[in-house]
Amino acid sequence: TVAGGRRWNRFAPEAEYSYLWLSERGPSDIAVGDAQRLGVIGRFEVIRLGSSIVGGNSMLAVYVEGGAGVAWNDWYRPASDELGQRFVPDDTKRVEGQVGFGIMLDHRLQEPIGFPHRIGWFLGWRMTMTPHEDTPMSVCRGVSCRRLETPPTEMDRYVDRSMVFQSGLSVTW
Repeated sequence: TVAGGRRWNRFAPEAEYSYLWLSERGPSDIAVGDAQRLGVIGRFEVIRLGSSIVGGNSMLAVYVEGGAGVAWNDWYRPASDELGQRFVPDDTKRVEGQVGFGIMLDHRLQEPIGFPHRIGWFLGWRMTMTPHEDTPMSVCRGVSCRRLETPPTEMDRYVDRSMVFQSGLSVTW
């Protein structure tokens, strides 16, 4: 994930791009697809403890955030050497909403060298939500696939929200 933005006092809007590699569940290294995400988020520091409390040139903040984005999933068909049967969703594009909270530790360098001037660390939780849509699927065995008109019953439990524990590093110039 790469993000860029601007901070105005306690508020910081950001644009972010993510690229993910998708693999089978469990201890497997079989690639089943990839995902990309482009989004915007606004972060507001609700509580800020400055240098007088935290220590010289440092700051600790509790923040809340909210945003929106678009995500694309690209699902791979099985390779000819893969055995067994696998359900493969069609490629998707979905709109997402996000909310989150966490803490930020920010430290200003005493002897600025131009870049970076400040270094910050974020630690928090982010929840992503998207409207539920039925996902058309195919069943693949080796390299041959056939389209399913109705998804199988064990695939009826789609997750339309997710919660992520995140950690990030920011630099300011």
